[in-house]
Amino acid sequence: MIDWLHNNLIWTEGAQILLVTIAAGVGALLFYRPLLIPVFGFLLFTVYFFRNPDRVCLPAVDDPKIIICPADGKIVDIQYDPKGGIEGFYSKVSIFLSPIDVHVNWSPIAGTIDQVQYRQGTFAMAFLPKSSELNERNDIHIKAENGKTILVRQIAGTVARRICCWVKPQDSVKAGTKIGMIRFGSRVDIFLPANVALSVGLGQRVYGGQTVLGRWTA
Repeated sequence: MIDWLHNNLIWTEGAQILLVTIAAGVGALLFYRPLLIPVFGFLLFTVYFFRNPDRVCLPAVDDPKIIICPADGKIVDIQYDPKGGIEGFYSKVSIFLSPIDVHVNWSPIAGTIDQVQYRQGTFAMAFLPKSSELNERNDIHIKAENGKTILVRQIAGTVARRICCWVKPQDSVKAGTKIGMIRFGSRVDIFLPANVALSVGLGQRVYGGQTVLGRWTA
């Protein structure tokens, strides 16, 4: 329990929310005690939301061709284009994160951070296909050791209003390295080149840093 609290991201990424919640609790204690129950409930949820589990994708330990899922959630969309028309990529997998999912994001591959591009946008429902193009988002381009590039897109949703990115260009990452998080309900898209065979299906429940997304075929 102590390690779980020590590793919890509420102390860094959720510090402002924690302070506001504690202030609200003090106010409720002084002026209107019935509010203590919902405030305490929100505090418990917030601590739970910012959990930061350590995970290992066992198949990827001995197989560098494995590509790991970058986020927890449900796969709500899979697109293919043999002509590379998906923003220059051949396939895209979209993962919707509900507020109760772990919101840490993992690097799907080992490689080097090539670009990080943040773009402002709207805050439409994250499960909608258009949210990938319209919503506030952060694009992390990762160049694999085989020279190919993949794109991990962090997308803010109606509730999620802050994207956290923990990497910068030229950083080296391993498969399963934690690269950021999105606060509350959100979505993560991963764009892939031609020589990737997917191992997941539409509607599947996946776990970031642990579930096999696919593998390099070349």
